[in-house]
Amino acid sequence: MLSALITSSARRKLLIRFLTHPEERFYPTQLMRELGLSSSLVQKELARLSATGLLRSEREGNARFYSVNTRHPLYAELKSIVYKTEGLGDLLRDHLSSVQGVPVALIYGSVARNAEDAASDVDLLVIGNVSPPRLDEALMEAEGLLGREVSATVLDTEEWRERVNRQQAFAMEILRQPKVFLIGGEDDLR
Repeated sequence: MLSALITSSARRKLLIRFLTHPEERFYPTQLMRELGLSSSLVQKELARLSATGLLRSEREGNARFYSVNTRHPLYAELKSIVYKTEGLGDLLRDHLSSVQGVPVALIYGSVARNAEDAASDVDLLVIGNVSPPRLDEALMEAEGLLGREVSATVLDTEEWRERVNRQQAFAMEILRQPKVFLIGGEDDLR
């Protein structure tokens, strides 16, 4: 879906990397190696993104490092789009799709509120009747690719309904706060 909005594959890969790792700095050679891009593409796209103010650059010795400008006016919106499409959201969605019995899965907490830092884990709520070993396997694979811990809360469908009906604090907090749906939607959650 993001590819329909941002047609440059290199720019898309760079945006995903920077927006999903907002407190990290990267140098061009590192980005070339990790993203499988040519030197000229990386240099060109870093220059374009820096010119918009979305990326900051700083020189340390002979190396130039780039980081995302979290104060840029479009930062929160771009980050939200990336997380809902090809970034964190798509990666978790792909891994969860291999787990049977998941009608609802969503990201909540600091990541959903765009308030995470480098040490933040990804809070995940999975509602359904799932195989714990299969879910653990899928989440471990996702964590390895994301380079971030995923903290999953798993509730079976009846337990979730019961918590909502009792207006239990955790359930009410999930219903009220921002969230990023990976599987299902607001109607499925209620």
